[in-house]
Amino acid sequence: MTRPILCALFVVLALVGCKPAPGGASIDGMVTLDGQPVANGLIHFEPAGESGVNASRRIADGHYNFPPKAMMQPGLYKVSIQSIPPESGLDPDAIMNGAPVPAFKDPIPAKYRTNSDLVAEVSAEGPNTFNFELKTGR
Repeated sequence: MTRPILCALFVVLALVGCKPAPGGASIDGMVTLDGQPVANGLIHFEPAGESGVNASRRIADGHYNFPPKAMMQPGLYKVSIQSIPPESGLDPDAIMNGAPVPAFKDPIPAKYRTNSDLVAEVSAEGPNTFNFELKTGR
């Protein structure tokens, strides 16, 4: 009697399959300013549509990464980038967690920080690698 039940259970599991672990899309990339990696900063993705989540991640040596646990959903995102010069003494992780930010000169032009026209289209299938080559206009 248990053998037919086990066989039926196996067939059901084979037909249903396994669902992937819950989470979002993985996103990564590189940020440069005038051809040089941004040493320290923040990158922010804001949904351009009605779905998705706002999320920020640290930029270190030009690289950034949003792992699946960041819950980034497929869709179009507006992207803004902020440099945090090492000499400022500011901690990007503390800023992401709401620490006050004293005034400092950001070498990244305002057109990439505020009212940015940078966008990224995140897909469920990936790859979601977005490299941003920023220019100061010099």
